[in-house]
Amino acid sequence: MRDRKSDSHRKVAEQKVGRKLGPNEVVDHLDEDKSNNAPGNLDTTPRGAHTAKHNRGRKVSALRASLRMHREGRKLY
Repeated sequence: MRDRKSDSHRKVAEQKVGRKLGPNEVVDHLDEDKSNNAPGNLDTTPRGAHTAKHNRGRKVSALRASLRMHREGRKLY
């Protein structure tokens, strides 16, 4: 479960795109500074594409990542 007090970046992104974001949409901070919620610094992307972007170059299989998330009690989708 996400921490709702940290969802301000999602609200800014929703205003930017003019609609509510879906549960499988992730807001990415382009400069990787999570405190910079300027609309021009936020990008929305499907969860799978976001995960793939951040896992490039890593030697972690999708199965291992899924199993780790399951053990941690996080939802896969």
